[in-house]
Parts: sequence; structure tokens; C-alpha cells
Amino acid sequence: MPSMADLPRAPMLDLWLTLSLERVTGAQTLWMEGMPFTECAFVRIAIDGEALHDRPRFSDAWVVFEELEKSAVASGRYLIFTCSCGIAEDGGWEGVEVEVGTSTITWRLEAEGEPFHFVFERGLYVSEIEALRKCLAQEALPLQPQAVIFPEHFQRDIQTNGREEGLPDDAGE
Repeated sequence: MPSMADLPRAPMLDLWLTLSLERVTGAQTLWMEGMPFTECAFVRIAIDGEALHDRPRFSDAWVVFEELEKSAVASGRYLIFTCSCGIAEDGGWEGVEVEVGTSTITWRLEAEGEPFHFVFERGLYVSEIEALRKCLAQEALPLQPQAVIFPEHFQRDIQTNGREEGLPDDAGE
């Protein structure tokens, strides 16, 4: 995956991030990539009111909520998206380069070879994550994906106190 500096830059417009929990219950079955999912919940992302899963490059992506939570705290690479089977490489997901600024949080990533650049208002980003965390604490249904396998050569590269720390994949935690 190209470095953050290699990906195109978009105008610095703060986007609205909205998180929601979608539930599959009762007689419902959600089919993703030929696999049935029942009696479960999963995180949906909307950006400026547009459901991210409605974009062709993201239609089969699942949100890894634990990684999304971590991305609100420090700049680095996070596996925010994965394939519905939980194996990130199956869906071509290698991570999202996240830059946490004073008032914004920026994502740079590639999906199926297409570069994406999103700049979110930090306060809203954090409040959406906190609200969903509270919702999940009350949720009885298991959150999908239940298990995630990080790409073989995934490198965390968290920025802390102005220096970079290359941390190995912590998918087994």
C-alpha cells in the first residue's frame, strides 16, 4: 500500500461521520459474499449522509469497531475494514492510514485500487464512537466480524509523542 504521502490529497473539507448498528434478527438472513449471517449486529458508516456500503468499493466491507475506536486516539495504520469472512486480505484490505489532528481525523486508503481521502471533524468522530460503544454495551447480539485475520505483513505504525512506533499486528488480543 502506498504511504500517506503518495495518496492524493483532497480539499480540506470536514465530513460528517455517522455510525449506526444494523441488526439481523428473527427470520432475517444477511448474505455477504455467499455467507449467511443471522442473529448478529454490525457497524455501518455513513459519510455526509451517504452510506459507505452503498459505494461499490465498500459494498462487501465490514467495519472492525475495535480498530475504529483506536483510530480516534493516535495517528497510524488501522484495519478499520475487513472482508465479511474476517480475513482482511480476502477483501483486499490492508489498512487505513489515519492522521489525528487537533480538530480533524483524516483517513487515506485504497479500496480495489482506488484511492480515498476523508477528513472528519474530530469532535463528531469521537462522539459517534462513544455513542456506539454505549449502544454496544447494551447489545445482546454478537457483533460481526467476530474474528479478524490481519494482512500477513500488517504494520501498525502508531504515532505517539511525535515519534513512530512500529507495532506488530495485535489481532490475537
